[in-house]
Amino acid sequence: MSETIVLDTTHRQVVRGIVKDSSVLCTATSAPDVYVHVITKEDTAELHQGDGTVIPKMTRTRFYVFRSNTGNEPFSATVTVTDLPATAAARSDVLMTAFSLVKHKPDGIRPARAKRSAKANAKKSSKSTERKKPKTDRPVA
Repeated sequence: MSETIVLDTTHRQVVRGIVKDSSVLCTATSAPDVYVHVITKEDTAELHQGDGTVIPKMTRTRFYVFRSNTGNEPFSATVTVTDLPATAAARSDVLMTAFSLVKHKPDGIRPARAKRSAKANAKKSSKSTERKKPKTDRPVA
Protein backbone atom coordinates (compact mmCIF):
# COMPACT_ATOMS: atom_id res chain seq x y z
CA MET A 1 0.00 0.00 0.00
CA SER A 2 1.18 3.50 -0.77
CA GLU A 3 -0.03 6.83 0.58
CA THR A 4 0.78 10.32 -0.63
CA ILE A 5 0.70 13.07 2.00
CA VAL A 6 0.63 16.72 0.92
CA LEU A 7 1.73 19.25 3.54
CA ASP A 8 1.40 23.00 3.01
CA THR A 9 1.14 26.25 4.96
CA THR A 10 -2.50 25.59 5.89
CA HIS A 11 -1.86 21.93 6.86
CA ARG A 12 1.65 21.86 8.33
CA GLN A 13 1.27 18.72 10.44
CA VAL A 14 -0.11 15.22 9.84
CA VAL A 15 -0.08 12.20 12.17
CA ARG A 16 -0.24 8.64 10.86
CA GLY A 17 -0.11 5.20 12.45
CA ILE A 18 2.31 3.09 10.41
CA VAL A 19 1.08 -0.53 10.52
CA LYS A 20 3.79 -2.23 8.42
CA ASP A 21 7.49 -1.55 7.92
CA SER A 22 7.45 1.39 5.52
CA SER A 23 9.73 3.64 3.53
CA VAL A 24 9.10 7.38 3.58
CA LEU A 25 10.28 9.52 0.67
CA CYS A 26 10.04 13.30 0.27
CA THR A 27 9.09 13.40 -3.41
CA ALA A 28 8.54 17.13 -3.98
CA THR A 29 8.96 20.51 -2.31
CA SER A 30 7.88 23.94 -3.50
CA ALA A 31 11.33 25.46 -2.85
CA PRO A 32 14.86 24.20 -2.05
CA ASP A 33 14.66 25.50 1.53
CA VAL A 34 11.49 23.50 2.35
CA TYR A 35 11.96 20.30 4.36
CA VAL A 36 9.90 17.77 6.30
CA HIS A 37 10.52 16.42 9.80
CA VAL A 38 9.44 12.80 10.25
CA ILE A 39 9.11 12.29 14.01
CA THR A 40 8.74 8.92 15.76
CA LYS A 41 9.23 7.95 19.39
CA GLU A 42 12.81 6.81 18.75
CA ASP A 43 14.02 9.11 15.98
CA THR A 44 13.56 12.33 14.04
CA ALA A 45 14.55 12.51 10.37
CA GLU A 46 14.89 15.69 8.33
CA LEU A 47 13.95 15.07 4.70
CA HIS A 48 14.65 17.43 1.84
CA GLN A 49 13.47 16.71 -1.69
CA GLY A 50 14.69 13.26 -2.76
CA ASP A 51 15.59 12.11 0.79
CA GLY A 52 14.04 9.09 2.46
CA THR A 53 13.97 7.04 5.64
CA VAL A 54 12.53 3.76 6.93
CA ILE A 55 9.84 3.58 9.64
CA PRO A 56 9.31 0.36 11.63
CA LYS A 57 5.88 -1.26 11.89
CA MET A 58 3.38 -0.23 14.58
CA THR A 59 4.85 3.28 14.90
CA ARG A 60 3.01 6.55 15.45
CA THR A 61 4.58 9.00 13.03
CA ARG A 62 4.21 12.77 12.87
CA PHE A 63 5.05 14.72 9.70
CA TYR A 64 5.83 18.48 9.90
CA VAL A 65 6.70 20.80 7.03
CA PHE A 66 9.17 23.67 7.62
CA ARG A 67 10.91 26.38 5.66
CA SER A 68 14.38 27.77 6.39
CA ASN A 69 13.75 31.23 4.94
CA THR A 70 10.86 32.90 6.69
CA GLY A 71 8.36 34.94 4.75
CA ASN A 72 4.71 35.16 3.77
CA GLU A 73 5.00 33.04 0.62
CA PRO A 74 3.10 29.74 0.71
CA PHE A 75 5.16 26.54 0.65
CA SER A 76 4.45 22.83 0.43
CA ALA A 77 5.98 19.37 0.40
CA THR A 78 4.79 15.96 -0.77
CA VAL A 79 5.70 12.81 1.16
CA THR A 80 5.08 9.25 -0.05
CA VAL A 81 4.74 6.40 2.48
CA THR A 82 5.14 2.93 0.93
CA ASP A 83 4.88 -0.45 2.69
CA LEU A 84 8.00 -2.59 2.41
CA PRO A 85 7.64 -6.06 0.85
CA ALA A 86 7.05 -9.05 3.13
CA THR A 87 9.68 -11.39 1.63
CA ALA A 88 13.16 -11.16 3.12
CA ALA A 89 15.03 -10.84 -0.19
CA ALA A 90 12.79 -8.11 -1.54
CA ARG A 91 12.83 -6.29 1.81
CA SER A 92 16.62 -6.39 1.84
CA ASP A 93 16.79 -4.77 -1.61
CA VAL A 94 14.32 -2.05 -0.64
CA LEU A 95 16.05 -1.40 2.70
CA MET A 96 19.44 -1.04 0.99
CA THR A 97 17.93 1.43 -1.46
CA ALA A 98 16.23 3.38 1.32
CA PHE A 99 19.41 3.31 3.43
CA SER A 100 21.35 4.83 0.55
CA LEU A 101 18.84 7.72 0.44
CA VAL A 102 19.37 8.67 4.10
CA LYS A 103 21.86 11.44 4.75
CA HIS A 104 24.31 10.15 7.34
CA LYS A 105 26.28 12.24 9.80
CA PRO A 106 30.04 12.24 9.25
CA ASP A 107 31.61 9.48 11.35
CA GLY A 108 28.08 8.33 12.26
CA ILE A 109 28.62 4.80 11.02
CA ARG A 110 31.64 3.11 12.50
CA PRO A 111 32.86 -0.41 11.88
CA ALA A 112 32.13 -2.86 14.66
CA ARG A 113 34.99 -3.64 17.01
CA ALA A 114 36.21 -7.18 17.27
CA LYS A 115 35.03 -8.88 20.43
CA ARG A 116 37.62 -10.05 22.93
CA SER A 117 38.52 -13.67 22.66
CA ALA A 118 37.71 -16.09 25.48
CA LYS A 119 41.44 -16.48 26.11
CA ALA A 120 41.89 -12.73 26.63
CA ASN A 121 38.86 -12.57 28.93
CA ALA A 122 40.17 -15.50 31.01
CA LYS A 123 43.59 -13.86 31.28
CA LYS A 124 42.02 -10.58 32.41
CA SER A 125 39.80 -12.28 35.01
CA SER A 126 42.72 -14.24 36.49
CA LYS A 127 44.68 -11.01 36.96
CA SER A 128 41.82 -9.37 38.79
CA THR A 129 41.57 -12.23 41.31
CA GLU A 130 45.26 -12.06 42.33
CA ARG A 131 45.76 -10.51 45.75
CA LYS A 132 48.11 -7.57 45.78
CA LYS A 133 50.33 -6.67 48.72
CA PRO A 134 49.43 -3.38 50.39
CA LYS A 135 51.94 -0.55 50.09
CA THR A 136 53.31 0.79 53.36
CA ASP A 137 55.38 3.81 54.18
CA ARG A 138 57.44 2.02 56.84
CA PRO A 139 60.98 0.97 55.95
CA VAL A 140 61.61 -2.75 55.75
CA ALA A 141 64.02 -3.98 58.47
